This record gives sequence, structure tokens and C-alpha cells, in this order.
Amino acid sequence: MENHCKPTLPMHTLLLCSDVQFLGITRNVLGQIQITPKIVGGCEEAQALIDASEFDVIIFDWRQVDNLADFLNCIRRSALNPDCVLVAIVRDLLDLRQAFAAGVHFLIHKPASEVQIERCLRAAYCATVARRRKRHREPVNIVAALSSRTQPFAEVIVVNLTEGGAGLRLRANDGAVGAYLNPGEEVDLRFDLPGSMDRLHPTGTVVWATADHAGIRFTHICESERATLEHWLTGCVERLLAEVCERMRAACA
Repeated sequence: MENHCKPTLPMHTLLLCSDVQFLGITRNVLGQIQITPKIVGGCEEAQALIDASEFDVIIFDWRQVDNLADFLNCIRRSALNPDCVLVAIVRDLLDLRQAFAAGVHFLIHKPASEVQIERCLRAAYCATVARRRKRHREPVNIVAALSSRTQPFAEVIVVNLTEGGAGLRLRANDGAVGAYLNPGEEVDLRFDLPGSMDRLHPTGTVVWATADHAGIRFTHICESERATLEHWLTGCVERLLAEVCERMRAACA
């Protein structure tokens, strides 16, 4: 019942800046921790991406944005990025005051050293913990007992977990059929969380299903088990973020 998967934590980052020197330093910092930002040089391109893609962190040059109010409203009103972490690149005290007043979360003051950029970005990525936990999908490999009205007992494999549900593999490694599920079907699951003695017993609805896999949305889980799952997922995200921060520190040592 152990988790044999090595999880990854992609950090989707948008960088709006045309300063070649700053870009070079920032790309080096992010490259050391395996983060490849989407770099744009203009507001229109940035706004198009904000509307179409989800980002964890948006870094932008405060003076490169013509209409700051419109740009920030574009982010906050977007369907995908209303709660993303905002990092502004500023040059003086006036920029700093305006940025904080506008609700920017972190600031990089130019001219910035690699260490300064690393510290700011480390704080920005760590600030995503709670948000990432809410939508984090943790890869796992857990043998679970499944039951439904049509199947009193079947063994399945939980391949990922979120606060709201689970992904299942319905066939065993040897190809034997463990379960056959239909969308809309109610199921009960029993499984142990990896690395702990905690057993969960959620009830869920099959959201989608194929011959080999299915997605379950939890419809009932007792409060103590929900708290256990949330705590476990938070730990998963925090460990991954700690790895990101450690790589940042090592890169800039």
C-alpha cells in the first residue's frame, strides 16, 4: 500500500518583461529549479495567455504595463487566474507603494541580484501551498477495496488523490479485471493513506469511466477522515515546495 510514484510539482509561471539582463538572471534562477516560465514582451500577449491558461505565479514589470488597473482586473476577473500570486518588478519607492496598494503580493526591486530574485520567488512559490492543496492531484499507487450495488467487492488501484476525489485503475497489473463501473454509479472505497496508519472510507460517484480507468468524486467522507486527507495532501504539497526551495537555495549558494 505504499506510494511508489515520484510526484512532481509543475509551477506554471508567466513572466512579462523585456529587460534582457533581468530575464537572463531570472531564467537562470528558475532553470536551476526546473521551472520554465512563459515569457512575453507585451500586455496584449500576456492578457491573452491569462485568459487561456492557468498560472501559479505571474511576474510583471510594473512600468511595462500601460494601464495597470486594466491589467490587474484582467487577472482578477479571469476564470483561471483570480487567485494567482502576483510579483511586480519595481524601480523606486513610488512604484513600490503603488504596487502594494494595488494588491501585489511580492516585489522585486531593480536592479536585482540573483540572490534577491531567488528569495522573492521562493517566497512567491511557497505562498501557493494552500491554493495548490485545494486542486493538487497527488500520484499514488494504493490497493483499495471497492463495493457498489452491482459489485459487493472488487480490488482496484487508486492512482491519484485530491481533496474531492480519486482516479482509479480498474485492472490489476496482470490484466485481470478488478471492477467495471458506469458513470453515475455510487461506490464505497476503503484504502490506507501511504506512509500512515490512517484508513479512509469515502463514498463517491463515478464521474467518468473506461474499461480500464475511472474518476470518482467524493460525495461523503466523515469530518475526521476529511481532515486527515487534507492534512496528508498539505504535507505532500509542502514537501514538494520544500524541494523547490531547496533547489533554489542550492542554485544561488
